[in-house]
Amino acid sequence: MLRISENPHVKYAGAFLAVAGVYTNVPQALAWNGNNLGGTTKRGVGMAMHIGFANLGGASSAFIFLPKDGPQYGQGHTILLGLQAMSISLAIIMTLFLRWENKRRDSIKLVSEYTQEEMMAERLKGDYASFFRYTV
Repeated sequence: MLRISENPHVKYAGAFLAVAGVYTNVPQALAWNGNNLGGTTKRGVGMAMHIGFANLGGASSAFIFLPKDGPQYGQGHTILLGLQAMSISLAIIMTLFLRWENKRRDSIKLVSEYTQEEMMAERLKGDYASFFRYTV
């Protein structure tokens, strides 16, 4: 809608749809990242890196949405559409990989079969612990 239409009303509606899709993804992506990092230090650093790289979007937008392209900003919308497609593709690949890894770990030993002592002995390994399962 933002890329193709010339009608300002359609563009305005497209902006609302884009914001609804982007802003609702932020807490989901941060939770997915935090749940799939084992250990407190690794989780803290990973979540901080996630937020830090996400904030670079504001700085990069100054170079994507150039004044010479206005008011349509076709190049900027095309770049963002490509980044959205890449993000969806990577999320699908990551989901498939995490499911595969969980099945591989379950084939070795199910989480319910671990004793409390075994879990305590491995807990410092974080997500490398054999009982750790990824959130999909």
